[in-house]
Amino acid sequence: MAETPDSSKYKQQFLKKYNELVESINSKHFEEYQRIAPKHRAFEIFKAGLLENILSYFNSIWDSTSTDEHLNILDLLKADPKNDSEKKWRPTGKSAEEQVRPLVINKLKWQIKMYERQIQFHKQQLERAVSQVELGRKKWADFVETRESLKVALTGELQDFKNIECQIIALDETIIDDLQR
Repeated sequence: MAETPDSSKYKQQFLKKYNELVESINSKHFEEYQRIAPKHRAFEIFKAGLLENILSYFNSIWDSTSTDEHLNILDLLKADPKNDSEKKWRPTGKSAEEQVRPLVINKLKWQIKMYERQIQFHKQQLERAVSQVELGRKKWADFVETRESLKVALTGELQDFKNIECQIIALDETIIDDLQR
C-alpha cells in the first residue's frame, strides 16, 4: 500500500524518536577506546552506524508488516462516526438495529441463564441455612425440655431430701429423749 500523509506522519515520528535516541548517546562511553582510535572519530562512526542499522531494520519491519495499512485502519476505527443514524446499505437489507437484535437477545438469554443459576445456588445455600437453623431450634427445644424435666426432678429430690432430713431430725430428737430418760 502506498504511504499516505497520515502513515508517513507516524513513520516520521518513529524516525524522529530513533534519531533522538542516537543523539542522546554520550561520548563518555567511548573513553576506553580513545587509545585505539581518535575519540571523536570513533564516536561519530559508532553513531552513524547505529543510526543506519536501526533505520534499515525499522524500515524493513515497517514495510514487511503493512504498518501503513494497519495504522490507516486504526485511524478509521478511532474516528468519530458522523451522522450514524443515517441508514446504510447492508447485504441483509436490514437496519443495524435489526441486524444486532438477535445478538442482543442471545446475550440477554445467556445473562438470564446465569442469573437463574445464581438464584438456584443462593436458594440451595438458603435451604441449607434454614435446615441448620431448624435443627438448632430443635436441639434448643430438646435442651430446654431436658432442663425443665431435670429441674422438676431436682425439685422433687430436694423435697424428698428435706423430708428425709426432717425425719432424721425427728428420730434424733426421739433417740435423745429416750437416752435421757
